[in-house]
Amino acid sequence: MVDLKRYFTVGEKITLGYLDAAGHLREYTSQIVELHPDGFADVLIPIHKNHDVFLKQDTMLKLVIAKGDAVYEFRAALYEKLFGRIPLYRLKVLDEVNKIQRRDFYRLKLMRDIEAAVVEDLKERKYGPRFKCNLHDISAGGLLISTSEELQENDMLEFTLNFTGKKLVVFGIVVRRNLTNNPRAKYSYGIKFDKMSEFERNEITKFIFEEQRRLIKKGLV
Repeated sequence: MVDLKRYFTVGEKITLGYLDAAGHLREYTSQIVELHPDGFADVLIPIHKNHDVFLKQDTMLKLVIAKGDAVYEFRAALYEKLFGRIPLYRLKVLDEVNKIQRRDFYRLKLMRDIEAAVVEDLKERKYGPRFKCNLHDISAGGLLISTSEELQENDMLEFTLNFTGKKLVVFGIVVRRNLTNNPRAKYSYGIKFDKMSEFERNEITKFIFEEQRRLIKKGLV
């Protein structure tokens, strides 16, 4: 039996996923409300577009939680619906734990344009002009970018990321710089994330793992 308290904490956000009738994966955010010693967990019924997401009893679910330096997946069955003051699902967590990847050890190669600005004074919210840069890879620890902008080591940057349909504004410190052979993007910079919340890190981690699994399914990695 899974020791739920080893992986979950009351009040923690989790992702619930299931396959709909058409075979499409649907994923929603929920929250742990109570943990029971017999492998059962009570979670909030997810809300989508201001409506509760109601599922049939015995629906098989995927629970995903990013914790510490790893992302864990669990299989669970919808055991019971609890309609008290707060509607809940009681889930039976099955004896299967999949630790996907230690987050800081995997860098996802990802070519796309993102926007950044130099932080001149964080407390006063003073920023330099926004500029485009090319993203080359990303991990939960940082980014590799190239750009025509000349930056210095220890410069703080603000980045706008939009990978999961959610706009994330994150900060990073320039820890490495190199010249490139590309006249349109003369500089390459290694960026270490800074002042990042656990929510933001979890969102980036989940995106990386989902993208990695998609590429594996296509035989591209």
